[in-house]
Amino acid sequence: MRTLLFTISLLIVSSSLIAQEINPNYFHDLSGFEDSTGTTQLFYRMYEPKKRTCSYQEDGQTYTTKVNPYKNHIYHLDTELNSDSVILRDHVQLSVFCQEIPYKIESYTFIDNKVTKPVAIYESVYGLSGSATLETYDENIFQIGIANPLGLNFQKSTNSLIVTSPIYEIVIKAVSGYDATLKKTYRFPLNQDSLWNQKSYYDDYPDSLLIDFSVLGVVDYNDDIFIGLKDSSLVLSYDSGDTSQVIIDNFFEKHSMLDASFEPLLIPPSPVFYLRNKVNYIGNGVSSDIIRVREFHDFAGSRWEDHELLKNSENKRISIDYSNPDHLYLSDTTKVFFSEDYGETMQEILEFDEEVTGLYKKPNSDILYVLTKTDLYKVENGQPTSIKQVPVSNEEAPEIPNAVSLKQNYPNPFNPTTTIQFELDKSTFTKLTVFDVLGRKVRELVNEIRPAGTNTIEFNANNLASGVYLYRLEANGVVQTKRLTLIK
Repeated sequence: MRTLLFTISLLIVSSSLIAQEINPNYFHDLSGFEDSTGTTQLFYRMYEPKKRTCSYQEDGQTYTTKVNPYKNHIYHLDTELNSDSVILRDHVQLSVFCQEIPYKIESYTFIDNKVTKPVAIYESVYGLSGSATLETYDENIFQIGIANPLGLNFQKSTNSLIVTSPIYEIVIKAVSGYDATLKKTYRFPLNQDSLWNQKSYYDDYPDSLLIDFSVLGVVDYNDDIFIGLKDSSLVLSYDSGDTSQVIIDNFFEKHSMLDASFEPLLIPPSPVFYLRNKVNYIGNGVSSDIIRVREFHDFAGSRWEDHELLKNSENKRISIDYSNPDHLYLSDTTKVFFSEDYGETMQEILEFDEEVTGLYKKPNSDILYVLTKTDLYKVENGQPTSIKQVPVSNEEAPEIPNAVSLKQNYPNPFNPTTTIQFELDKSTFTKLTVFDVLGRKVRELVNEIRPAGTNTIEFNANNLASGVYLYRLEANGVVQTKRLTLIK
């Protein structure tokens, strides 16, 4: 299978990059899934700080204070329609006395992988002593007796949400007397709303809805299978959490960790899954591990292997190719690495100007989506194309050209890179292609819907021979061609 080797250096320059030094807005946390039609649905956050002053009156006096009512909304991008919109709101509101009231989404999921049915858990403002809020797609809101839950999963077979307590309560372990609220998960049956309106604390929930270990993940292809943590061990359940078996005993003691957080990367329908944990090691900076298991017949015969990847890096993002479970994509700051042997060896395939903040690999394809602080890229056959740019704070709307226009590349002649600009009078499907003088296509630079305005492409011809080439723009029924000269 072809891998996403970066053999062509193609840099998409967006208007957001021009002002990156002064733009406080940035993208982060990319995720996605394939819907029933095979269309990729992507989700990402955009952080927008809004520093300002706020005034209020009390007892006849006027007070002014500085506040930071940021936005960190979750956006949905339909890759087929090339349209995005806010799907879940994460932000800070101001009270009449200028108090900052956060509405922070701790975790979210979608019922049956349907974009129209999001469910989110909003973090408690009272820390571990409070309770969190669960909000469903039909605008039902419930208080749940866990402060800042670790995870949220949907179990289709029982039409239930699976909500997990915070992982650091497991690691640190609470004092005796509070143990009833720890190391547990509970089921939220979506057809029993009246029941959940009456419950406010863990001890109020019926035992039939409690699971005695912290569920980390529900397997998509068989959602009776849960993986989780119990005491200090990693456990597996084949019966929706009613019983469990230990697959790694004394898991925490073996890894000598503090403040660990875990994220399962389950691969349907393959009997392979990864377990990622980010660990703060005492005196050794920050590192991330990938702990993976391969199931041969049953978990009694499984083999576990630990791999420490790119130690002392804080900014890893990971995506698994679900159609090839041994294929792993990992980012480290601005670089993207690829492994085709379960993470045993890694090779660098991409590098960006900005920090990579998210990855999503589309199954059964050569497409990798890469989110940086400034752009969302679609990488196909090793070529990254920016499909979304972060808005520049306080940026004036660009002047829209009144016609399609292809500009002369600069510099020209060049060696080995040159910049090509073209203008579009409206957002439209666009192709920008390089040919040799015999009319043979040597490089496809753009083949997608591009926004109205000035678009800039930096073309690297490092692998081409010296000579004259033609570059052709096709957009909105207009075709324009110009010459460029490569001299080495």
